Amino acid sequence: MTLSELEEEARKRKERLMQWKLTKQNQLAKRKEYDDDDDEEKPKDLQEENIEFPKPIFRNYKPSDPAQLSGAIVLPKPKLIDVKSLIDDQIKTSKSSSNENNVNDVTEDVDLLSLAPRKPDWDLKRDVEKKLKRLEKRTTRAIAELTRERLLKDQKQSLAEVVATTSKLNEAAQDDDD
Repeated sequence: MTLSELEEEARKRKERLMQWKLTKQNQLAKRKEYDDDDDEEKPKDLQEENIEFPKPIFRNYKPSDPAQLSGAIVLPKPKLIDVKSLIDDQIKTSKSSSNENNVNDVTEDVDLLSLAPRKPDWDLKRDVEKKLKRLEKRTTRAIAELTRERLLKDQKQSLAEVVATTSKLNEAAQDDDD
């Protein structure tokens, strides 16, 4: 959005707020008028209506105060299924229908790692992994840059040494010529 569009939106918002304030002030003024004149009937929008609030539903809590229970809905406790007996029945039926190897096959098919709880820091590792990859790229880039600089320094030093030795050789050769 450009600056002019933002300014336009701000102006429209200010206008809406001003209209809202004016309507509220008008409603308050009407109420004061009708409060002063008890003879006349109030308009429909100013009449107080009996608003019926929703009744609370207690699913797993039963209040001890009977005043809270008045008009409230208390749901009965759910019936729990006895899982242990169901498992025992399934094992008995599988044993009776087939041999012991079949039961062992069923238990071996279950991946115990998927049933085990995760380590407490698994989410931290997940969140930090992206940042670590980024940092690893930066460190490898920095190491490469430092090695380049060191190689350039070494090349410059070796070049300077070569130039120095050649200049000494040249001077020695000139001395020999003299």
